[in-house]
Amino acid sequence: MRRQRMIAAITGCASAAVLASAIPAHAEGSWSSSMSGVRTGFNSRTWTDNNNDSVSTSISLSGCSNGGLGPAVSNTQLQLTRETPIVQPDEDRGRYTFHCSSSASHAFGDQPKGDYHFTVTKIQDSSSGYYLKVNSVSVRY
Repeated sequence: MRRQRMIAAITGCASAAVLASAIPAHAEGSWSSSMSGVRTGFNSRTWTDNNNDSVSTSISLSGCSNGGLGPAVSNTQLQLTRETPIVQPDEDRGRYTFHCSSSASHAFGDQPKGDYHFTVTKIQDSSSGYYLKVNSVSVRY
């Protein structure tokens, strides 16, 4: 009986260790906000990713519209940008078009250490003439 308890205890500990290692890493950081009356060229706040983990940088949008300003809006394109020293141009780390008909999220992959922001590059597939309102913006890095 004692041997069976010992085997059960060892098996239980081994199972717990496997489960613990299977839990995904948490993001290094995150923030949430909203946008209102935004035009193309708008830059988000800047955040610092120290790349202490292997979590993909992701941006999520929910509830986008024109906010009652100008023509209707059904999509917006965001560009993830890594800021560089003033003598170098900032790095374009990818663009994605979000559709306003549903909540959307895009993973830009694990990014190198640095300071980041996103830029609204297009609204309604256009680089001018539209306003954007987003009820919820979430960034994980």
